[in-house]
Formats: sequence, C-alpha cells, structure tokens
Amino acid sequence: MLIDKYIAGKLEDADLKEFKIRIETDANFAREVKLRKEIYNTIGNDKKMALLKTLNNINLRKANSVFRINIYSRQVQAFAASVVILLIVGAGLLTNYMGNDQLSNIDIYNTHFIDEGSIISTRSEAKTNNSLVEAGVRLYSNEKYTEAVTMFDSNPENIIARLYTGFSCMKLEQFDKAEKQFKYIINHNDNIFIDQAEWNLGLSYLANNKTNQASEVFAKIAAENGAYRAPASDIIKKLDSK
Repeated sequence: MLIDKYIAGKLEDADLKEFKIRIETDANFAREVKLRKEIYNTIGNDKKMALLKTLNNINLRKANSVFRINIYSRQVQAFAASVVILLIVGAGLLTNYMGNDQLSNIDIYNTHFIDEGSIISTRSEAKTNNSLVEAGVRLYSNEKYTEAVTMFDSNPENIIARLYTGFSCMKLEQFDKAEKQFKYIINHNDNIFIDQAEWNLGLSYLANNKTNQASEVFAKIAAENGAYRAPASDIIKKLDSK
C-alpha cells in the first residue's frame, strides 16, 4: 500500500512529492497517514524492545561461555604463574591502573552497540524496489561494508540506503560519516527508522568522543517511551559517573 511505502521511506522522487501534496490537500487522507504511522511506531517499539532483550541475552550467554576453562590443567597453571611474575615486575604500573576503574567512551560504545543491520535485512522494511540498494544490503550482510556503501551511494534519497550506510560506517569506524547518515534520517522525519537513527547517532557521537552531543541525544531518548529508553538511561548513568 502507498501509505506503508511512505512510512517505510520507500517513496522517492515524483511519487513522494505527489504523496505529500495529497497529505496537504486531503484532510481525511492526512488523518489516515497519521493513524498508520502511530500504529507502525507502536508495533515497531514492541518488536525492537523484544529484539534488544533477545540480543542482550545472547551476548550475556556468549560472555559467560568465554570464561569456562579448566583451572586445574597444567597449561592454565603455567600461564597463571607467568602472569604473577609479570604482575610483580610491573607492580608500579598496576597500582596506577587499579586506581582508574572508569569506563571510556569506546568501552561504553562497545557494550551497547548492536549490529541491527543484519537483523533488519531479514525484515520487510529492508525490501525496496531499488535493486542496487538491495545489493548493498546483501553486501552488508556479507561484511563487505566498503562495497556496500558504494552501492548505497547510488540512491542518496533512499532511507534504507542511508540507514545501512550509517551502519556500514560504524563498522568501518568512520563515525563522522555515520553521523551524517543518521542526521539525514532524523531530519527526513517521515519514516519508521527515526528512533534507530537517534540511538545510533548517540553511539556514533560516543565512539567519536563527542560526549556532550552524545549525552544530549541519550537524554532525549531516555525521556521518551521508546525501545531504546532503558539502554539510553544506562549510558547516561555511566557518563555521569565519569
């Protein structure tokens, strides 16, 4: 349906202009679009909150499994002995380090960054009439981020292309470029990816050591009833404790 394509950011060029003119001239149609957007946002937040919970549980299980080692093996005991020697030799450095237990911005970023791109690629929102954008999504899924960006650049007005360009730039640690993509989506306004764009913009600011800008973004997210409210509040607490 045309309204669904508009909300998902799939309308482009003449179709998009014609759609916006109809919104301005047809009050009943404008109300229908508004209602549909509210429904999308409600469903989207529920799905994203469930997704975040699932991914956090997966990450927790992975973290726990990493440290399951046999402490009684000779190899582990020999390694532990060598570590003790190194600690004794470097006691002065260790003392200085122990006094600083604060998380850096990049530590906080790594804790909260989730590769949403590989999840979205399996959902209907990632479908588009543009074959080059779909090719870019496939490249992203195969971790070919530079090639993916080249594909996405072929259609700069496509919201999905912008979103995935932002994700790709984060993967490439090109956070200045990522910021521009997420800002475009937020300023575009008429799409269902604004909350994701805001969240990843905050993370990009964080990784780029733009702490003040990151704090402003996360404070806004924490004040709203969206899917990213809880993790945004957690980040604010960590930044305030620094």
